[in-house]
Amino acid sequence: MKTTHKIMSIIIIGILITLFFISTLYTDTIECDNQTLIISVCTGEMRALETGIAVYAGIEEAPLILSDKTLPDQLNTWLPSYIEKNNITKIIIVGPVTPQQIIEFMKLRVTIKQINGDNIADILTKITENNKNINKNEIIITSSDPLAGILGAYTKTPVFITATNSTYQSANTLSKEYKEYITKHNIKKATIIGNTPQNIKDELKNHNIQIEEISGETSLDVSNNLNNKLKQEGYLKNTNTAFYGFYGEIPTIIPTVIKENAILIEDSSNKGNIIPYLQENNITTVYILRNTESQYIQMEETDYISTDVINNLQNNNITIKYLTKPRTLDEATGLYDMKILTAEHMENTTAPTIKEEKTSHIKTQPPLIAILEKQKIKDSNNITATITKQNNTKYILKWDTIHPYTYNKINENTYHITSNTGYEYIWKKQQNMWKEQYIYNNTTYYNITWTENKDNTWTETHEKQEYTWNFNGQKWVCYNQQQEPIYYIQNIT
Repeated sequence: MKTTHKIMSIIIIGILITLFFISTLYTDTIECDNQTLIISVCTGEMRALETGIAVYAGIEEAPLILSDKTLPDQLNTWLPSYIEKNNITKIIIVGPVTPQQIIEFMKLRVTIKQINGDNIADILTKITENNKNINKNEIIITSSDPLAGILGAYTKTPVFITATNSTYQSANTLSKEYKEYITKHNIKKATIIGNTPQNIKDELKNHNIQIEEISGETSLDVSNNLNNKLKQEGYLKNTNTAFYGFYGEIPTIIPTVIKENAILIEDSSNKGNIIPYLQENNITTVYILRNTESQYIQMEETDYISTDVINNLQNNNITIKYLTKPRTLDEATGLYDMKILTAEHMENTTAPTIKEEKTSHIKTQPPLIAILEKQKIKDSNNITATITKQNNTKYILKWDTIHPYTYNKINENTYHITSNTGYEYIWKKQQNMWKEQYIYNNTTYYNITWTENKDNTWTETHEKQEYTWNFNGQKWVCYNQQQEPIYYIQNIT
């Protein structure tokens, strides 16, 4: 009996400790100082939550980074040094993360707070109700358009996200949490950003809410209309700075845009001519938030900043500053680089200089083929990869931050590379040249040519850009057209 009492006492003590821990962990509001970092979950059922959270990060000018239920490796590796360098004392996590991830955050020896809820609407209304700096007379509605976040941050108005089913597409009705909030605060005005179902507009009208819509045929149109509104209402004052990018990176840049009192241009169409709008608004400096097509080592997805856009800016004497590195593995790693730099308040807007000289020219295959002979490699962005030889014709290349690539050697002159996201790459050798073909859904969307030079270097040729690679026995070093070293892949086995 005494043993039973002891066990029960231990269980009760454990429960009390757990309850105490939970009570200190959970919060309903975003309260920041200049030593606070905000982390928003942005995947699965929480997709597009980050746009609603960007409002509060922008108001507080607090750094914002995005996460899955666990923090991506590239950010996880960077975070401890960032916390130490910037004396971060509190992390606010918004959305569901794994218990193990909470423990990992706690190991950083900072105060951890988490805001969670049943769904996006539950989380956003909860934060809005408990935030003293937010306007509770109006709301902004969007399915997932990140431009809503910049309007919300400038005007201190909550953004309610209607995206559903783990997509960026809107539900057909307002969530009950949004309806309850509208009724409670007797909301009289709603600004809709982008496309929203007519049924939701009708619901708003049934609450006698005045609706203002900011839309356009393209995302560039929406950007221009939104910036014009901010300018007319006095939020943008004599700024000469713009930030230019796509969906994925917009939320994390919002605190910096607010800090710089800049305009934000979202151009997912990637076809818009932004020069007239920049000139009309006296913009002289543009921060680029994503890589161009030729800057990716192994490009997946075609939502890159077109080289044509860059050339157009340069030809019109617009100063360009990059928040990505000169070369990076793919879209995901490029965006993580951008998010790291924006969290660091753009203290370093260019990549560190790589000091390499072409002291030797050792004969080699193109680097993405030659690395198959190694077991472990690392690039100049500090991302490592392991290479596993399955048999004489099959290799697995696994970078530590992104999904694996499977190399199938068809013969000495042909390789077929696949990713687990459906992208394929065909390498075919013709004399002293390899042709690399990018394929998705049986359609070629990009081509690169690798040419072996007489001095054993390789020229990587894109439609509008060339790079030269040299192997010195340990590193495959990439040089730009000015013959400056900008990237390398190193053997570390």
